[in-house]
Amino acid sequence: MTGCEEPCGSDDAGRTVALVGAPNVGKSVLFGALAEQYVDVSNYPGTTVETTAATTDSGTLIDTPGVYGISSFSEAERVTRAVVLDADAVINVVDATRLDRDLFVTLQLLDMGIPTVVALNMMDEAAADGVDIDVDALATAIGAPVVPTVAVTEKGVDDLSERLPDAMAPPSTPVADHYDALPDRIEATRAERTLLLEGDDPTARRVDALVADGGESLAADLDRREQLYAERRARVRSLVDDVVHATDAGRSVGDRVGDLLLRPLTGIPIALALVGAIFYLVGVVVAQTLVGYTEGVLFGRYYNPTVEAAVERLLPAADWAAPVEFLLINDVLGLLTIMPQYVVGVLVPLVAAFSLVIGTLEDAGVLPRLAVVLDRGLNRIGLNGRAVVPLVIGTGCVTMAVITTRTIESRRERLIATALLGLAVPCSAQIGVIMGLLAGLGLVWWAGYLLVLLVVLGAAGAVLDRTLPGDRDALVEQLPRLRVPRPHNVARKTRTRMAAFLREAGPLFAGTALAVSALEYVGALDVIVDALRPVTAALGLPASFGRVLVLGLIRRDFAAAGMTDLALSASETFVGLVVVTLFVPCILTMATILEERDVRSALLMWLGSWVVAFGVGGGVAALLGVVA
Repeated sequence: MTGCEEPCGSDDAGRTVALVGAPNVGKSVLFGALAEQYVDVSNYPGTTVETTAATTDSGTLIDTPGVYGISSFSEAERVTRAVVLDADAVINVVDATRLDRDLFVTLQLLDMGIPTVVALNMMDEAAADGVDIDVDALATAIGAPVVPTVAVTEKGVDDLSERLPDAMAPPSTPVADHYDALPDRIEATRAERTLLLEGDDPTARRVDALVADGGESLAADLDRREQLYAERRARVRSLVDDVVHATDAGRSVGDRVGDLLLRPLTGIPIALALVGAIFYLVGVVVAQTLVGYTEGVLFGRYYNPTVEAAVERLLPAADWAAPVEFLLINDVLGLLTIMPQYVVGVLVPLVAAFSLVIGTLEDAGVLPRLAVVLDRGLNRIGLNGRAVVPLVIGTGCVTMAVITTRTIESRRERLIATALLGLAVPCSAQIGVIMGLLAGLGLVWWAGYLLVLLVVLGAAGAVLDRTLPGDRDALVEQLPRLRVPRPHNVARKTRTRMAAFLREAGPLFAGTALAVSALEYVGALDVIVDALRPVTAALGLPASFGRVLVLGLIRRDFAAAGMTDLALSASETFVGLVVVTLFVPCILTMATILEERDVRSALLMWLGSWVVAFGVGGGVAALLGVVA
């Protein structure tokens, strides 16, 4: 595609339009407002980076990963570049409060000749910051339509749809002055010529393949990236100076609160207060009150007896019916009784509550600021603040967090972050059950549990930092704006996470229920539990804890849920929770680690988790006097 120097027009139905912009600029919200029918959410071919496609009146709309440039420095950039090069037009979503950052991508798209409409988003926040933007002057300066929007309220979305047929790029930009450095013999689009000058290796290799035999490589001497980037940044600064004007608005309350969160002296107490509030909401209100009702009353008193009676009536008194009946309604993990009791009665309320809390903190912009407070601590284990994102996401889903380690630039830090995620970061489902169990013991046990995890994370990270070769990269990060959470956004995030949890956990738990029930029916489960007696005895736990370990091989939250049926003392419960938290990553996480890292690293992480779980669990048991 070479781009449109005049408006592209709206007659060509079936066009592909890409949404492009930096992270946290509102792309996904705009996508939802513009889309009419969801078509697909899937990994881009050959990657684990997701793109979302939907249908509109004029064709297909694709939401690309958040990027700060169109290049090949990361997997997200490579995917975005591929989508942009194949698209007929681009909606470039720009944060109106950060024009100095986001206009770099805008100018890069226009330098490439990509037909573009700029969605100048978060105009309400720019106004609150005392920033007045001359939208018409900006559109004239860049040579492309600019539409002011507020995605969360869908303000300007209709105007954006109407202006999409006018997507265009100027006939020439300052980067054209460098095209004479390219050999005359090459045949390349304007976009490819720009990327070649910026040292984009995939483009150089592709164009090299088109060069006649005997032609020298294009990749060697064309890299003018630093010069072009410096010139583009200068153009951005000039644009911002010309179109942005300050008003008399003072600093908002959110800005002042955000400053408090970033200072260790005030940020750490606030973080501790938030942890306490989360503990009370999830561990006391939901785990003790709501789960107590769903599990004990709805399932224990009504659902399970009704299902058991129905199955007994429906199945005939035949030899073949006995194993079927056992698989369906046994007291260990019956497919129609205990399995839905765990998933719906225990896990769903806890996961929903924790997802609601995390979604609220995310939408408010609190989590990234708390992460900055922890940056110095992460430096001690070979990571920078950027690693906080996967670690925080890991409290929602460790599998997804392993994928997001791609945002960490060095392989060394990706390995450290992945190892820590697999070892000592519990997912939301597991946290919910753990908080429910700890809530019955008291806040002191909850604090002790957090202390053990932090010590393990610190020790493991320090060992990896001193063992793996290489140095830690410096942190370069920008924070999203602190704002009042929007209920619609929080509800959508919670709903999405719950749906993902049920899609993953439901079939897996059903398969686990059938497998464990079958082992119980033939007596094999007792054999496995007996084989684990030395381990459980060393931990000071009853032999029945062996069943929990079997469940933990499938998913850690299954193990935590399995502990709800065991009659354990406070000390035994604490030891058991430490063990199941540090136990092997779930099957899906291990599969992702294998895909993202390598077989050797994945095997070492898996075996290491066994050693750490039983080693730390045994040490804690000895300190608490659980074992002699």
